[in-house]
Amino acid sequence: MNLQSTIIPDTEDQIVINSIFSSIDKPVITKDFKGGKISNMFASAELDLSNADLSGTAILTISQLFGELTLTVPTDWHVETDVSQFFAIIEDYRENKYNAKNSDKVLLIKGSSVFANIEIHNNV
Repeated sequence: MNLQSTIIPDTEDQIVINSIFSSIDKPVITKDFKGGKISNMFASAELDLSNADLSGTAILTISQLFGELTLTVPTDWHVETDVSQFFAIIEDYRENKYNAKNSDKVLLIKGSSVFANIEIHNNV
């Protein structure tokens, strides 16, 4: 019996992830990403945006309690964070993150993170 999970890419322009005591791995394939909402309670979510594109600014609103969010973004995206944190951390592991500072493709992460972690990676 094979219990390996199947990951189906999301082709929607906006995402909605709600996870409680679970783990979600979601690749997104779209040419006009608009953002979305992610809620994690005692859960983790991996959002792979490396095959997505956006024009202008996309807003990703998060709400985490004892959760973890891992984002993978293209190298030409500028990522800004406006997250209220309480015993939480945001770690940006992207290489050459300062080269994208003048990019017109902006991902704004906002919301709240309590006893939680946010990791940002790129697809290099």
